[in-house]
Amino acid sequence: MGTRGELFSVRFPAMNKSRTYFFNVKKNRKGDIFLSVVESKPQEGHSYFERFQVVFFEDDIGALEHAISEVMGFVKKNGIPEMSSDEWHSIRRIELPDDEQG
Repeated sequence: MGTRGELFSVRFPAMNKSRTYFFNVKKNRKGDIFLSVVESKPQEGHSYFERFQVVFFEDDIGALEHAISEVMGFVKKNGIPEMSSDEWHSIRRIELPDDEQG
C-alpha cells in the first residue's frame, strides 16, 4: 500500500497551471476503500498550498460514476471542446512501486 493508504492516484494540473487536481483511491485503517478528490493551489505571496478535498465512500462510487458520465455527456453534446492530445498527455498517472501496492 502506498503513502497514507493510497492504492492508486492520478494527478493533473489545471490548464492555466493555477491549481492541481488529484484523484486518489485509498484504504483507511478499517479496510474501507474511498475516493478522495483534492484541489491544491498555491497561495499568492506564501510558500504553502490551500487544499480542498471531497471524499466519496465505496458505496457511493457507482452513483458518482453515473453522475460524472451524465455531466460529460452534457458537456460533449453542447459543443464544449474536448482536450487536445497534447492536453491529454499532460495528465500524469502516478504509479506506485510494487512494494507499496499492498
